[in-house]
Amino acid sequence: MLALLGIAVVLWLVMWVLPPRMVGFVPTTVDVEIGESSWEEVAPAATHCTDPGPLAYVEELAQPLVDEANSEFEFQFVVVESEEINAFALPGGFVTVNMGLLEAAENGEEIAAVLSHEMTHVTNRHGMRAVMRRLGAVTVLSVMFGGTGLETIAYAAEGLVGQAHSRDQERDADDGGRELLMAAGVDPIGMATFFERLEEEYEAMPEGMRRGFAVLSTHPDPGERAETTREIAAGFTATRDLPDPPANLRCHASDEPSGEPADDDQP
Repeated sequence: MLALLGIAVVLWLVMWVLPPRMVGFVPTTVDVEIGESSWEEVAPAATHCTDPGPLAYVEELAQPLVDEANSEFEFQFVVVESEEINAFALPGGFVTVNMGLLEAAENGEEIAAVLSHEMTHVTNRHGMRAVMRRLGAVTVLSVMFGGTGLETIAYAAEGLVGQAHSRDQERDADDGGRELLMAAGVDPIGMATFFERLEEEYEAMPEGMRRGFAVLSTHPDPGERAETTREIAAGFTATRDLPDPPANLRCHASDEPSGEPADDDQP
């Protein structure tokens, strides 16, 4: 009986405890390989906004954050045609923003708050830790030494989209996101106002209509997080004003396979 218990403990350590702790031994180039391999699957080119406005606006908001982050990851952004109020980041710096998020935000500070949160998930390698926990360190390490397994790992990364990070990781991303915003001179209050407003709208809706609020379902305790942000923001003076979402932002996806141009405007 004791022998079986010992085996169970060892398996638990090997499968769940040790893999995330080994992230530091994995080169960040593996994060990039995994993120790049899975990005096309979770945000296919056919869903990308063909209108240049949304992406240009997101990149304008993100640039001060990227500059301050000074990360070894080269952040890349894309806006997709989706009504869900959400954004997500894959390992390596690949960030997808849903058009629904841009439409729900009242100002640039709210969108920047979401971007800074997702960027912190990347820089702190939360997604990579989840991949290693899901597949185990052996599969991930095989990529480092030229073995097979990248496709398997990329598939695992795709499965992480829409799944909640741990509470500790969410707090970590909030803390890092606020620090990044303030370092860029941006008022972090947007992190509070955005989630407070969405929570009010979410609670007022019938359950069958709550599907579009994915950002709340994957980010727990909005009230507590907003309160913490308000306390921190109260003593901060912003030095950078971000532009509000342009009223004429539009997003039309190509609805064509990757690389095929849209023909919606053809006579």
